[in-house]
Amino acid sequence: MADGSPPQVGQIAPDFVLPDSTNVMRRLSELVAERPVVLIFFRGHW
Repeated sequence: MADGSPPQVGQIAPDFVLPDSTNVMRRLSELVAERPVVLIFFRGHW
């Protein structure tokens, strides 16, 4: 993904930290350790 190509099905995502819906910062690697995670990418503006 670092080369600008879109992610592929089954590709391992790099670790990152983002706020959840309650504004608590969450790290992907911590969530994956607890349970399966599905990443959804939305294109555009909310």
